[in-house]
Amino acid sequence: MQTHCYRTAPSNGFSLIEILISLLVLSSAIATMFSGFEASSQLDMQAAFESEAAYIAEREIELVKSDLLAGRLAATAAGRPGRFRMKPGWKVATAIAAPDIDGAVRLQVTTHKGERSFQLESFVFVPSSGVKQ
Repeated sequence: MQTHCYRTAPSNGFSLIEILISLLVLSSAIATMFSGFEASSQLDMQAAFESEAAYIAEREIELVKSDLLAGRLAATAAGRPGRFRMKPGWKVATAIAAPDIDGAVRLQVTTHKGERSFQLESFVFVPSSGVKQ
């Protein structure tokens, strides 16, 4: 009786399970990378909005400060619209608080674009004798 001895060849390639596991790891890494791109894009849009809104608000505050110090605007509690022409979709509102005991006037500018808003506050010392009523 003759016996046959079968020898199995050593495995030189990859098995199906190894390939599937490597594809799973690779696809999860790619998905994580693309979600990072999405978050980066949203943060970039938020930073661009805040930069533009801060520029607009600072411009309004400086104009109101100059009017208060020159006496062209009374230092009384009031709200007022923005004085510059705005890009489409942007809205600006300025609030002026009544002076405190020391003559400090609080200025607040709120900038809106769609659902987003940005608020900037500042103070200016306005001597009561220099204000024209």
